[in-house]
Amino acid sequence: MKHIVMIGSFAASLMLVACGGELNEAAEAMKNVQSIAASADDAAKTMDKMEARRQERVAKGDTLAMDPEALKGYLPVSISSYEAKEPSYETVNTPGMSMTVVKKEFTKPDGSRVNVSITDYNASAMGYMGAAAMFAVQMKVDNDQSMSATFNTDNEFVNGYEEFDKVNKDATVTYGVGGRFLVSIRATKQESTNFVKSVASSMKLDKLAAM
Repeated sequence: MKHIVMIGSFAASLMLVACGGELNEAAEAMKNVQSIAASADDAAKTMDKMEARRQERVAKGDTLAMDPEALKGYLPVSISSYEAKEPSYETVNTPGMSMTVVKKEFTKPDGSRVNVSITDYNASAMGYMGAAAMFAVQMKVDNDQSMSATFNTDNEFVNGYEEFDKVNKDATVTYGVGGRFLVSIRATKQESTNFVKSVASSMKLDKLAAM
């Protein structure tokens, strides 16, 4: 309801100031505002579904982060032409928050690297909400130095955010998975985010999202 009121007020203001050729600009601006509002509504609906799933986990007693060794099983085993290092893990426990992070690095002789991490926020709903704020609305920012954008996947419980550093040729993609996991893949010496997305497609993100 708030979105409707805001759009109506903005539209009225545009009609008051728009005339001649400016009317087209006002209409285009109106479309943008409606798009942002719709995006925010979609995000809110998805978050409601994720919260419902979290409540289901709580009801079943599933309130702790996954065991590190089990979580490592969701990291890529190998990446073509890269050498895999041994995975590592870290657990963080503070009052009201607990999470597990697993990481794995892949390297090439020329210095190229791929770093993959999975963070389980099952015992820290607020921690996940803060980390996943980037997925709130659909957006894209592109300039001479970098590009960043949110994107959807075929799974409504898997949302993506991509970043490409055009100067340093670093590509990063981050996925919010099931309202619980944050998956990050970063690669050096890239020309786009296509490669890191392909690495993500080889991982069992849908299985994580279903937990």
